[in-house]
Amino acid sequence: MLPLNREFSVALHERSIDACQDIEELRDVAKSLLRIWQLQASVSETYGAELLGFKRKQI
Repeated sequence: MLPLNREFSVALHERSIDACQDIEELRDVAKSLLRIWQLQASVSETYGAELLGFKRKQI
C-alpha cells in the first residue's frame, strides 16, 4: 500500500493516461516508466546490499 500522497499522484497520472489519445505518446510513457522502474530496482538493490554489508555483483 502506498502512502496517501503517492496514491493521489498515481490517480492523477492514471487520469492523464486515460485521457491520452496518442498511441505513440502512450508508448513513450510506457518505455519511460519501464526504464524508471528498473532504475529504481537497481538503486534499491544497491542500497539494500550496502546496508547489509554485501557487495553487489556487476553484470
